[in-house]
Amino acid sequence: MSMKKLAAAAAAAMMFFGAQAGAEVLKVGSETVYPPFEFLDSHTGKYVGFDIDLIDEVSKRAGFETQIFSMGLDGLVPALMAGSIDVAVSALTITKERAAKVDFTKPYYESGLSIMTHADNNIKGAKDLEGKVLCAEIGSSGSLYMSKLPGVKLRTFNSAAEAFLEINQKGCYAMVNDKPVNEYFLTQKASKNLKLKEVPVILAAENYGFAVQKGNDKLRARLDKALDDIRADGTYARIYKKWFGEGAK
Repeated sequence: MSMKKLAAAAAAAMMFFGAQAGAEVLKVGSETVYPPFEFLDSHTGKYVGFDIDLIDEVSKRAGFETQIFSMGLDGLVPALMAGSIDVAVSALTITKERAAKVDFTKPYYESGLSIMTHADNNIKGAKDLEGKVLCAEIGSSGSLYMSKLPGVKLRTFNSAAEAFLEINQKGCYAMVNDKPVNEYFLTQKASKNLKLKEVPVILAAENYGFAVQKGNDKLRARLDKALDDIRADGTYARIYKKWFGEGAK
């Protein structure tokens, strides 16, 4: 290689690595045990899921490079408040309680709560859960819903999967949880040897949003614009179809 070409290559390399080093990193907190929204792919060792694909695309459009931090659901809001992460992306329901502590982007997913129970149980609705021992994922909207039912005793778990196993062993009567998570779990191999069923009733409608630190209007606006862009050009619909196999809501 000539000296001229060598110098040009060196300059290009310096520009590349300089750009990488100067890239604006978006620190994303997520509870990465919540398929199909976020979970660890055991084959690749990478975090995958609907939320992961979505925040990767949104970050790219907004000029960021994502860095995922795995943490418990109940630790996401405190981490945002402390400034340890920039955004929480974890199928977070937009609630008054959370909105008092953090700010949310525009909703990006409409969900609902449903009941998961043992196949032997005959449940028609929330009334049948009253006075029962129920499983709950710590910090979840389903946990909040169940806590308001008369006479219930909650047993808390770090993940929905742990709670499902307890229901299978009849350690809990049932669990109120995000409907798409319940339905996705029942399609997986891990559920085939378990005696679980979903009760076909939606208890409450929910909207998910990305959460940012209270008052961080600049970041929220950048994420909102990117969300608008990917909806407009069909990217959101493509990601939705990949994970849910139907038209985007």
